[in-house]
Amino acid sequence: MKSRESLIRLHRFQVDERRRQVAELETMLEEFRRREHDLDQQVQAEQEKAGISDIAHYAYPMFAKSMRDRRENILQSISDV
Repeated sequence: MKSRESLIRLHRFQVDERRRQVAELETMLEEFRRREHDLDQQVQAEQEKAGISDIAHYAYPMFAKSMRDRRENILQSISDV
C-alpha cells in the first residue's frame, strides 16, 4: 500500500512539473507574439514616416528592414517552440 502511495506522489510531482513547463512555454509564446506585434507596428510606422512600403525600393528605411528581420526571427522562434 505504501509503494502505491509513493507512486501516486511521484506521478503527481511529474504532472505538476509538466504543467509548470507548459505554463512557461505558453508565457514564452505570448511574449513572442507581443514582440512580433510591436515590431509589426514599428515597421508600419516607419513605412508611413518614409512614405515607402515597397521592400525592394532602394530608399526603403534600414530601420524598417532590421525590424522586419527581427520579426521574422521571432516568427521562426514561435514555430520552433
